[in-house]
Amino acid sequence: MVKPQANAGPSGSGNGLVSMYQTDDTIAAIGTALGGATRGMVRLSGPQMVQCLAHCFQSEPPDRVTTAVRPQVISGKLVVDCPWRESPLAIPCDLFLWPSSRSYTRQPTAELHLPGSAPLLEMVLDELCAHGARVAEPGEFTLRAFLAGRIDLTRAEAVLGVIDAGSSQQFDVALDQMAGGLSRPLLMLREKLLQLLAQIEAGLDFVEEDIEFITCDQILSQLSSAQDIVGAVQEKMVSRGDQTGLPRVVLQGKANAGKSSLFNALLRHNRSVHGIQPQSLVSERSGTTRDYVTARLQRANFSCELIDTAGDMSQTTQSAVAFAAQAIAQEQQRRADVLLFCIAAPWVMQDPSVWETVEYDTFDLILITHCDLVGESFSRKHLSDCIPAGALLCSGLTEEGLPAVFDAIEDLVLGTVDSGPQAVATTAIRCASSLRTTEQSLGHAHHLAFENGGMELISTELRIALDALGEVVGAVYTDDILDRVFSQFCIGK
Repeated sequence: MVKPQANAGPSGSGNGLVSMYQTDDTIAAIGTALGGATRGMVRLSGPQMVQCLAHCFQSEPPDRVTTAVRPQVISGKLVVDCPWRESPLAIPCDLFLWPSSRSYTRQPTAELHLPGSAPLLEMVLDELCAHGARVAEPGEFTLRAFLAGRIDLTRAEAVLGVIDAGSSQQFDVALDQMAGGLSRPLLMLREKLLQLLAQIEAGLDFVEEDIEFITCDQILSQLSSAQDIVGAVQEKMVSRGDQTGLPRVVLQGKANAGKSSLFNALLRHNRSVHGIQPQSLVSERSGTTRDYVTARLQRANFSCELIDTAGDMSQTTQSAVAFAAQAIAQEQQRRADVLLFCIAAPWVMQDPSVWETVEYDTFDLILITHCDLVGESFSRKHLSDCIPAGALLCSGLTEEGLPAVFDAIEDLVLGTVDSGPQAVATTAIRCASSLRTTEQSLGHAHHLAFENGGMELISTELRIALDALGEVVGAVYTDDILDRVFSQFCIGK
């Protein structure tokens, strides 16, 4: 088991896992997202939290911080040095204080809530570090909670799952895991297997006295029950293997089918993107897209990874680069959770038999693009008669039909997520091997008990299963496991 490293000094800068395993110094970080906001928060935790705050926080009335013995909210002012002012800056602030070990990290902890100006939050962080704190490493607050036994490893991963949730369903899954929905049955199972192992080994110690602590039938019954529990947990952890946990929505179709225009139009309505967005290059020339372009599409009720791929071109005109582009596009299509087929409206009107060469039943949605190039009245009616049921008319240029496209993608994405894993993706990936080992060892133990193969061998298999279960919940862990888990966090969590 990993042990906390020796203290390198309370004001030292972060140094990866070495500094993260120091739990006897005080850490600080901005806990809210980058950018301006009405409110911002700076988090502080560690043994010297009160002394650090005493240098810069003035409570109303005075000395409430140093005399507090229970969690409370204290109003006051933060006094910080400002580089462009001769005198310090006094900032109105609400202090959320946990002065004892009854906190998230099981150390004295504080949150400073103040106006959410990015330069202001940076100044507050600098002030705290000047008085004994150091900047926290990514995920260090949650790591301290884990090392202190406040949460297990699956709950720590659920914190990241809540932050990265791309839909309400993923958010609910992460909250359930954070509440112990995944670790609780495994911890109970581990306790029962420890008791079973103790009874078996007690019988081995008294084998000459012919004392039976547990019968073979009881062992078989408990092992069968344990196998059922592990199997149920494995079903909850069935994952796409995509560590982001976001459903992949792929645009597919022939070259110049309007995929890139539609990709760009969808991103123009992206709720989560500020500033420059990834865009596909649009040209009248066929084959403009050679690689694939990907961006996160964030809407009110769902998130997904939107992917624009190279268009399918005539095999007789393909160069080596074009062949490579097609291979990449096919790989993206294979990995898609939702596959959208794009075809230009003028093509359909010019040759209605085009559907004879398209296996459109293999796609989740058909999009008739470039509908702005088709006239009204008779032309539109003729187009509607030429397309499959359920296909949607749209235009990346005029954004016609875009609301209907968003609604259809939402239904498909949420349908994919609802049938997805009931565990945070990072947990499912990390624990897959450990759960397989647990399942195999329990199976071997059950077979040995059924064949009267010897209690010593059953005991050995149980120990292997217990170690593997310990890896899942974090009762057994190494530097590498913690590094993989907590390196994905952002600073301040």
